[in-house]
Formats: sequence, C-alpha cells, structure tokens
Amino acid sequence: MLEPLLADARDDDNVVGVVVFGSRGKGAFVTESSDWDVFVVVRELRGDRPFERGSGLEIVEVTLAGLRNPPAWQRYSLAWLEPRLDKTGEVAAAMREALVVDPASAAEPLDGYVNMYYRSAKNAAAGLPFASLLDAQESLPWFLEFVFAVHGRVRPYNKWLEWELETHPLAWNELPLLERIARSGSLDDQRTLFRQAEAIARAHGLGGVIDGWEPDVAWLRGE
Repeated sequence: MLEPLLADARDDDNVVGVVVFGSRGKGAFVTESSDWDVFVVVRELRGDRPFERGSGLEIVEVTLAGLRNPPAWQRYSLAWLEPRLDKTGEVAAAMREALVVDPASAAEPLDGYVNMYYRSAKNAAAGLPFASLLDAQESLPWFLEFVFAVHGRVRPYNKWLEWELETHPLAWNELPLLERIARSGSLDDQRTLFRQAEAIARAHGLGGVIDGWEPDVAWLRGE
C-alpha cells in the first residue's frame, strides 16, 4: 500500500519527503487491520492528496514549516521516527526541530501539577472525596508533562506511555504509583509522588517553583 505512494512521491518535484507515523511508523501495536498514517511533506500545499479518514492509507500533506512547527497535540507523532523518503535531508532536520523541548519549560506543568495535588489534598481534608479524586486524576497529566519536559522530551500520548518508558527510559519510572493515584486518589501515594517531583525539580534547577508553595511544602510532603 505504501510503495505506490513512495514511487509517486519520488517523481513529484513538489514532494520533499514522506514520513510514516502512528503504529506502523514506530513499529509497535501493529495489527493486520492497522492503517498507514503518512505525512507527505511538500513545498507547496496543493491538495493533490486529500485526507480520507478511515482509509487504509491516511495521507496528511504538510509543508516543511508545518512539520517543523506542528500543533502541540501532534508533536509526539514525530517522535522516534525516520523519514521513509527525504530528498534533501530537510525532512529529518524539521522533525528533530519539532521535538526540541527546553527543560526550563517544565516549570509551568510542574506548577500545574502541584496546584492540582494541593486542591486534591484540600478537598480530602474538607471531606470531599470525589472532588479530591478528580483533582488527583487531573494532576497526573500535568506531572507527566513536567517529567518529560524537564528531561527535554515531549510527553507521549497515553497509548504510548508504557512503550516510551520501556524503550526510551527516563531516570523516573513509577507508573504503578500513577495508576494507584488515578484509581484511588490515595493521599499517601500523592505525597510520595510530590516528594519525587520535588527531588526532580530541585535536581534540574526548578526548586523555586516548589518554594513558591510555601508555607505548605512540608504539608504537601506529608511531614
């Protein structure tokens, strides 16, 4: 299914390259029914290959500039891939640029994580267990955004989280802890995660974000 597209792309002067993404691109979670998700990188958008949702070959035409600066939700789709066709080397360079993460940007999701954990702990103290659980669950995406960003990486989609940590490990890997928090909102588990987040933050020069939560930091630690 892919080969005719690649042959056509090689002969098309408007095409710079082809990138297979999704399960087939990363080589995981592939089944017989898996479709082919493909970026066709073009110099000029002409609509020569319209997107057809549900097709066995779902083509998205994108310019080099679009590949270099994708929407935030689309960035992880480019992680751990190599172009299937790259006529000039610009496609691979654009993909690398799209995945650049400044570790300093982890400050915002770290603060967001602490905020949701703080709300969860306060709601638990106020006798609002459902609100506390929801806040605990909402804290986890913020934490994941933080822990990947502080290591200069894009947070993976949830489907790919376990795969990511198995194949491209971080220094942190406590998924069972996150699962317990998601299921129960346990304050003991949340305190453990906060202490881990604080240690990571301070090790990467983001201790000021934690200190901004004084005088409640010791309470958040569970001390």
